[in-house]
Amino acid sequence: MVLQDALSMSRYNFQNLLLLSALFVLVIASSVSASTVLRRGNGAEPQTLDVHRSSGVTEANIQRDLFEGLVTEAADGSIIPGAAERWKISDDGKTYTFFLRDNGRWSDGTFVTANDFVYAIHRALSPKTASDYAFILWPIDNAEAFSKGDIQDAEKIGVQALDDKTLQIRLASPAPYLLGLLTHHMAYPVLRKGIEEHGRAWTRPGKLVSNGPYQLKEWLPQSHITLVKNPHFRESSKLKLDSVVYYPTEDINTAMKRFRAGELDVTDDVPAEQIAWIEKNLPNSFRSSPYIGTYYYALNLSREPFKDNLALRKALSLAFDRDILTEKVTRGGELPAWSWVPDGILDFSKQSLPEMGLSRKERQALARKWYKEAGYSKDKPLEIELLYNTSDNH
Repeated sequence: MVLQDALSMSRYNFQNLLLLSALFVLVIASSVSASTVLRRGNGAEPQTLDVHRSSGVTEANIQRDLFEGLVTEAADGSIIPGAAERWKISDDGKTYTFFLRDNGRWSDGTFVTANDFVYAIHRALSPKTASDYAFILWPIDNAEAFSKGDIQDAEKIGVQALDDKTLQIRLASPAPYLLGLLTHHMAYPVLRKGIEEHGRAWTRPGKLVSNGPYQLKEWLPQSHITLVKNPHFRESSKLKLDSVVYYPTEDINTAMKRFRAGELDVTDDVPAEQIAWIEKNLPNSFRSSPYIGTYYYALNLSREPFKDNLALRKALSLAFDRDILTEKVTRGGELPAWSWVPDGILDFSKQSLPEMGLSRKERQALARKWYKEAGYSKDKPLEIELLYNTSDNH
């Protein structure tokens, strides 16, 4: 089982740390079972399951089970057909035509149509929705202008239903990576009827209608979220799991204890300081797989001290010893990051900072030089406010 988030940003090429209980493995392998349940630790409590208003990994994990976009990903990360059984791309690379599956249905039994995707894309880009991830769809013609409020007519966005089962997307310019973007939850379809009938409550149990392999059965805040098979999903009979229960496990030490106690079958993160012990004592349960992301500090360039101070930003970048952080502190197999884009991106030649080739001593000397040029010293030290999420590993 591979868990990954292609758009999560991290600094040190973190890896997913996956724990599988022997019980879960046996359940998956067995073809004779009254009910198969996966109990999954999932980090923080989801803020929302609205695919156009969520921005966290914990929400995305659940949404991938609930919804299916035009395309999806195979276990190896390759793009495969999803709600669309096939597609064609124009010779100029600017027009994509998707042909939806005849047997694609929502969890209420109604058919998934091209207009469902048109409505969803319009909603995702609407300034009223105010999605943090609207830019995912900006390669579409006029999408950015509509998202920013420069144009008000959604019909000018380059997405059109040619008929019930044919969707056409027109781009402002060729974007060979479009299919990869369409795996993101911003490109999932939503059912207009449910949203208009229930408003913001459309994501609650009994109201959320989804087109993916599972449907929402129960959501008890700070307790658990239960998904069960969507009987109308085209491959429902092939699903090995009858239900998936997501537990909020913001404290990874507690999650580790719950796993060892048999309360969780899988958790995707473990305390960094316990990795060595886990590798030694739980070798059959521990999995470490590449995580396509980059951990980094985002500096506020709109205000002091970082505004208009390139020397200071460069000094801080070199002051962080990536090698020591990954080898001595995190110790989870992370890679020192000298570029924005991590390893593992298809057809991408990674670039890096020229300072990568310097010795540690040379980097420190250069950092001190830039720090002084920026106007700081032992007598005038830099003071900043650092904000971070509540993960112990962070």
